Amino acid sequence: MKLLILLVCVAAAVVFAAPSAPGLEEKLRTLQEQLSNIEKENGFEAQGPVETFPGFVPQKRMVAWQPMKRSMLNDDSRAPLVHAIEARLAEVLMAGERLGVNPEEVLADLRARNQLH
Repeated sequence: MKLLILLVCVAAAVVFAAPSAPGLEEKLRTLQEQLSNIEKENGFEAQGPVETFPGFVPQKRMVAWQPMKRSMLNDDSRAPLVHAIEARLAEVLMAGERLGVNPEEVLADLRARNQLH
């Protein structure tokens, strides 16, 4: 059994081994030289990337896996607005209580108005 597995592995290595061609690299070099000569004759020079900002090197960014960064500045700028809305809501609820309106009814009315918009 072990001999059979060994023979199968050796046969697979022989079958799937890359063929070696000694002149293949030389042929590739000559074809590249011929291609560059033809491009020069036709006016197709190899052009590098055009620099719109000299000296600027763009960086490869891999952002697909990175979480969104939220700055604390936005939370700090919202805090006064939230406090003002809470204070105004507290005033409205207290005024409603003085007039005999249940705070739950006021909140239900506000929810209903927000649903319309």
